[in-house]
Amino acid sequence: MDIFSARPASFKDSSAGRPYHILVVDDSPLDLHFLLNGLSDNFVVTFASSAQETLCLVNQFPQPDIILLDVVMPEMDGFEICTRLKNDENTQNIPVIFVSGLDATVDKTKGFNAGAVDYITKPLELEELEARIQTHIRLKEQSQYLESMAYFDPLTRVANRRKYNEVLQREWARCIRYHHQMSMVIIDIDFFKEYNDTYGHSEGDNCLISVARLLEVTVGRPTDIFARIGGEEFVLLLPDCNAVGAVQKAEKILEILAHAQIPHENSHIENHLTVSLGVATMHPSHGHSALSLFQAADDALFSAKRDGRNQFAIAEIEGNLGITGEQARQHH
Repeated sequence: MDIFSARPASFKDSSAGRPYHILVVDDSPLDLHFLLNGLSDNFVVTFASSAQETLCLVNQFPQPDIILLDVVMPEMDGFEICTRLKNDENTQNIPVIFVSGLDATVDKTKGFNAGAVDYITKPLELEELEARIQTHIRLKEQSQYLESMAYFDPLTRVANRRKYNEVLQREWARCIRYHHQMSMVIIDIDFFKEYNDTYGHSEGDNCLISVARLLEVTVGRPTDIFARIGGEEFVLLLPDCNAVGAVQKAEKILEILAHAQIPHENSHIENHLTVSLGVATMHPSHGHSALSLFQAADDALFSAKRDGRNQFAIAEIEGNLGITGEQARQHH
């Protein structure tokens, strides 16, 4: 494997401020040399000459922005490599362009059916190749932007309700399959209407942004998700987490907000911003829907508000195989 880093490039990832990264997969030294000379002025170019090497490189960080893939390869042809990339959720969104000497319609059709975004026949025209690379990377970036608009809250930039619902359903099913527990913490800013009335809606928006930034650090694992699900309401979803772990998260959230000391002069309980939290833990099963976990946490949130706010309450779930609220306090 050879990695060649380009000079400061004219074609850069607009979000990361770095040259675009191309992975070239070809077992021909002449073709590799040609593409290196032609592309390395404007891109970071990485080469792989086998399927095994390719499947290893695509899972390294940073991943390539685009893959140029030959069809005729030893051990595994390009069509099979592309199919594997598209069947892996970690690599399925990397655009693949076939670059091949095979120019029959059946080969091109097979390439597109495998998931490629383009098919270019050899001999190559570098100017055309660069134009196609730029086009497909831009299309990928536009797709990613649209996805972020669909799944992230435009104000706070944390996950939105749609993203939360999708993750909840997926992780609920996974926890059923592997007999894992799942916890949830619902977070509600205390007296947020009074905050808006005192400081104005613009400052209210800034407050929501600040709270989101402060609390998203409580996400500790890739399966956890922190989302804004309402005006001043957030949720922390914790798959594979028991009640003790959920209580620790709730206490951490209260600690973070107490330390932040965001002024709230018209709060009825403190002179700074506080939150109330509802905590619930369940063993997901086919006899319950994922909504039952949310309802339990929401009921606990109501209890926390009723009992004076700036605290958390734990749902007591009948028949729950997990630890109870009182046991969680004792264990902690």
